[in-house]
Amino acid sequence: MIYFFGIVVIILVVFFYRKTIPDLEIGKKVFLISLRSIAIITVLLLLLNPIYYFSKKHTVVPQILFLNDVSASMELKAKNLSKSQSLTVFKEKLGKKFSALNYKIIKRDFAAGLNGNHNSTLLSPTLAKLAKKQELKNVKAIFLFSDGWFKDENLDEFSSLNIPVYTFFPNYKSSEADLEIKNIKYNKTAYKDEITPFLVNIESSNYKGKAKLIFRENGKDIQSKQLDFSQNASQQIVLEHTFQKTGLIPFSVSIVADTLTEINSENNHYPGAIQVLDSRSKILIVTDIPNWDAKFILDVIRQNPHWKSEFLLKKGRHFFKGRKISDFGDNLNNTLILVLINEKNLSFSAEDSRLIETFVRNGGGLLVMGKPINALSEILPATKSHISASFRETITFTPESKQYQTFNFEDNTEAKNIPPVDYFYVNAKTEAKILAKINNEEQSAAILLKNYENGKILYFAFLNFWKWQLWANGNHYNRLVSDICNWLGRRTTEHFIAFPNKNIYFPGEKIKIRLNAYDEKLFPIKNLDAKITLFKNNENVFQNFMLAENDEYITEIENLEPGKYKFVISDDRTKNTTSGTFIVSSENPESRDHGFNLPLLSFIAARTGAKVISEKNLDMFSFPKAQFKTTITKTEIPIYRKWYVIALFIISFSLELFFRKRWGLL
Repeated sequence: MIYFFGIVVIILVVFFYRKTIPDLEIGKKVFLISLRSIAIITVLLLLLNPIYYFSKKHTVVPQILFLNDVSASMELKAKNLSKSQSLTVFKEKLGKKFSALNYKIIKRDFAAGLNGNHNSTLLSPTLAKLAKKQELKNVKAIFLFSDGWFKDENLDEFSSLNIPVYTFFPNYKSSEADLEIKNIKYNKTAYKDEITPFLVNIESSNYKGKAKLIFRENGKDIQSKQLDFSQNASQQIVLEHTFQKTGLIPFSVSIVADTLTEINSENNHYPGAIQVLDSRSKILIVTDIPNWDAKFILDVIRQNPHWKSEFLLKKGRHFFKGRKISDFGDNLNNTLILVLINEKNLSFSAEDSRLIETFVRNGGGLLVMGKPINALSEILPATKSHISASFRETITFTPESKQYQTFNFEDNTEAKNIPPVDYFYVNAKTEAKILAKINNEEQSAAILLKNYENGKILYFAFLNFWKWQLWANGNHYNRLVSDICNWLGRRTTEHFIAFPNKNIYFPGEKIKIRLNAYDEKLFPIKNLDAKITLFKNNENVFQNFMLAENDEYITEIENLEPGKYKFVISDDRTKNTTSGTFIVSSENPESRDHGFNLPLLSFIAARTGAKVISEKNLDMFSFPKAQFKTTITKTEIPIYRKWYVIALFIISFSLELFFRKRWGLL
């Protein structure tokens, strides 16, 4: 219909411009006729609302994807595969079959993902990227040419594709002799000057001779052990070592055999790294008179293998360790918690007081029991009153104590069973937190807490607390003293702790770093803007904000070069900072992948409704013929909604008016 009206419009416009005054040249008339026709036709388009339809046919060709593993482990196997066993033969035969069935064959190489480095094999990101690029849209089957040694944390990606994944097993058998260290099992943390065990798993292929196992620390040979594989091809060896230095210590275990020349010697080494901490945490107890409180606290400390205790007796101006005079400053070095028990008159010189103040300021924990100590009145949470005598009464914990996990008893009857203590009247300072009170008329303070810069001071204004150990269940006393030691020994930075999931990584492994942040109530802190910065040789190589996940913060880092790294995590809101280290090894993990991982290859094939293809069943393998699908795409273009239709009307109408006036028609 629009065409009919268009023709009528053009005829009428020609008739209108047939005669003009003044008379115009034919070219000018044609020009004005065109402008007028365009203007009127565009108005008709806007009135009639025409829609332009067109269709396009498209034939969809079914595809077959050949996914080819080009990682370093496949390169090693290619040297041992005969020509008939080569996966290239599989590809050629399958290529001919599918070409005859009219399928289009697509080939993609992968290692650590598509176009990733060859030092790792990751299947899930490969499939995820192919799906994102719409390359799997018309794929009817995937043929995976790989040894099956994947480094993925999980393989859920392939099962969500709804595409059968066929795998291959070329009946590969290596006749070459090979010694391999499969893995080393050890704790991530060790203590200086303590024996640390390492469990080394070793396998021998086609070799029944002797070999030597070597343990190295920082590249230096530390110890060796002779092994004999004449009876057992697999052995589990226990090595023990004592570290003399603290920090993240790299080590390695190697196996060598003088009579053996191996085609692959890279798997004869296995690197590791262990975080070595200082010797057991030291708790120093100082008292003016030998007493039962000190004795029972020492008993609790000795029950924990990671604590060690020292006891000093203060007589006059001297400190005695046993019967020998000992220097207080030397004993305070490397101390985590200082316990002061003042039964009668424990006093300190100005220099000793300065040492204690510095100790607390730098993050040390201070526990004071008994009378207030005049020399420490500046830092203690309470001062002495005018009443110097002691009295006996029970104590009650305040609601404020519930803020701290240490005094948050699971069973309220535990606190009620504390027997009467010998207390002293003290004056609590404004900044002190009162965690327990005496059940007297004045409700005087019994347990007080004060934070002093980076350290904590806990003051028990009473003695003979040890009787609780004998009064009822002794475990309640032991647990509380143990919790107090853990609490006082936990520095402020330990409320903001970050750690990698491993100390050492192979190239291509995903590095995952977790941050745990707690407030003073030991509840997780949420809504942090935790920023992580990664350094290698003091150079900033990575920076990003960590993501919140449940009650912790996580970041994942990939594709780091070999070397030692330090990470620093900070939060501007809480002003907390923590740091750590890890190592990326230079050894290629692909060198440890022997043979074909048939169980995993079978699992993938079965999970996707496919099967494992071997040399025996390759010729019998069949697949349905490709069925082409023709789709028709219909497109509608509502012409009246296009902005350029209105623009065309305005331009043609304006030009006609302009030239009519210019040529004397107006």
